[in-house]
Amino acid sequence: MFKRKVEDSGKNTMFQFAFKIFFVHIVNIIVMLIIGMLLQSICELGLVISSATTSAIITAVCMILYLIMTYLEGWRRGERDHNLVLFKHMEYNKFRGLIAGALSQIPGIVCAIAIIIPSVDFSVERLGRYFYLNFNYMFTVLDNMSAAGTISGFLYHLCYFIPPLVAPIVVGLAYHLGYKQIRVLDRLVWRKPKDGKRENLR
Repeated sequence: MFKRKVEDSGKNTMFQFAFKIFFVHIVNIIVMLIIGMLLQSICELGLVISSATTSAIITAVCMILYLIMTYLEGWRRGERDHNLVLFKHMEYNKFRGLIAGALSQIPGIVCAIAIIIPSVDFSVERLGRYFYLNFNYMFTVLDNMSAAGTISGFLYHLCYFIPPLVAPIVVGLAYHLGYKQIRVLDRLVWRKPKDGKRENLR
């Protein structure tokens, strides 16, 4: 009579999971643009903010938001899959979070490759830097180090592949903890004394 939701029936695919992680990045880009406009408005009011400070603020906020949102998405999916496995609606795959996180970063890997190819059009490189690899302060530092001769060649190019590694690591860990139903916040807020009862640390 009532049709069960796809994600509750165990038929949800790895690509759906990966798309949700990728969508987190799209939300993060919107946040990045909003923060950028707010900082620009502040500058127009007379408060001087350097470009390096602006990049650092945007990077810090976006990085924290991205880590929290991807972690929560991975944890919720792990907890849901635990119930689906328990009732034999699907088989357990301990690498599900890691694989979904890696699949979600394919656009980022493509952008990183486009950035390091010397013959690529400048507008493509700019889009790659600004709209996908939006933890842009890291690349500002890299560019300054490259100009100063501190870092160059293979290591310089390799650094562009660091941001796409964030999601697979975070989501993979969060999925595992969610599947095991381990809440990190509970471990930090509550302490289990010798008598077995948990004591609130707040």
